[in-house]
Amino acid sequence: MKRKYVVTCILSGLLCFAGAFSAFAGWEKQGEDYRYRNEDGTYAVSQWVMDQGNYYYLGADGTMWSNTTTPDGYLVAGDGSWVQDTQALGGYVRTPYDNQPYRYREDTMAYIFDEETDELWGTNSYILAAIRGIYPVELLDSQQLQLYQKVNEYLVGFPYETSEYDKAKMIFEYLQSIATYSLSNGSDGRNSTYGVLINGEGNCVGFSGAYKLLANAVGVRCAIMRGNGHQWNRVYVNNEWKPIDASAFGSYAESYLDLTRIECPYCGYLNIFHVRETAHPCAGCKEQLENPGFRLYDN
Repeated sequence: MKRKYVVTCILSGLLCFAGAFSAFAGWEKQGEDYRYRNEDGTYAVSQWVMDQGNYYYLGADGTMWSNTTTPDGYLVAGDGSWVQDTQALGGYVRTPYDNQPYRYREDTMAYIFDEETDELWGTNSYILAAIRGIYPVELLDSQQLQLYQKVNEYLVGFPYETSEYDKAKMIFEYLQSIATYSLSNGSDGRNSTYGVLINGEGNCVGFSGAYKLLANAVGVRCAIMRGNGHQWNRVYVNNEWKPIDASAFGSYAESYLDLTRIECPYCGYLNIFHVRETAHPCAGCKEQLENPGFRLYDN
C-alpha cells in the first residue's frame, strides 16, 4: 500500500511537471515582439509554427517576423501570418525592399530610390512607390494602375532569395516572352513601359523602362542607358555593372551577364569578351586574344 502511494505521488509529480510546460506553451509578448514557447519550455527559433490554422515564422532570435519575406522566400503579413494566396494586402504589395530610404525630386517629379540609377526614372517611379507602400494606389492614373497590377501579378510567388544574376535573367526572359519588338513613331505608345507590359509590344525605350521597373521591384539595381539613338539597361550583378538589352530579340540574357574580363598579357589592357565570342584583338596593343570563358548555349 505504501509503495502504491509513493508511485502515485511520483506519477502525479511528473504530470504536474509536464503540465507546467504545456500551460506556458504558446505566444508571449516581449516588448514590441512576439515569441512562441514550445510545450517543452523552449522557444521556437528559425522555424515555422502553426497556430489556429495559420503559419508564422520565428527568426534566429525567436521573434516573430512580419511584413517581410522569410529566408525561404515566403511573404508574411503585418500580423506575422504567411500570405498564401496573394501579396496584395493593405493596399500594396509587400516585398523585402519596402523599408528602403527614398526621396522625392521636385524638378523631375520622380521618387528617387537609388541616387546612381534613378536620374532617368520618370513616372514609373510612382508605380514602384505604390508597390512599396509610399504612394497611394488610388492616386495612380489608369495606365499606372494597370502597370501596378501587372507588376503585382509578376511578384506573386517571386523567388526573392535567388541571386541577382538569376533575377536579371528571369526578367529578360519574361519580357521577351510577353512582348515583341516594334518600332514607334513616338505617339503610338510603343515607346513606353505600358506598351511592353500591357499591350505586348514596344521599342527599346519601352523595354528598358519595363526592365528597370521589374528589376527594381525585385531588388536588383538597374539603370537606363542612352546613346546613338538607342536605349538599354545596365544591372548590378556579382558586384559589377553589366549592360543588358531585353529589346534585342535573338540574344540571350547570358550573352550580357556572362562577360569575361581579362588583362592583356602584353600591355595590361582590360579586355571584355561576350560569352559566345571566341577571340578578338586587344583594344590596347592589337594582339589577338582568346576568350577563356567562351561557350555556346543550348537552344
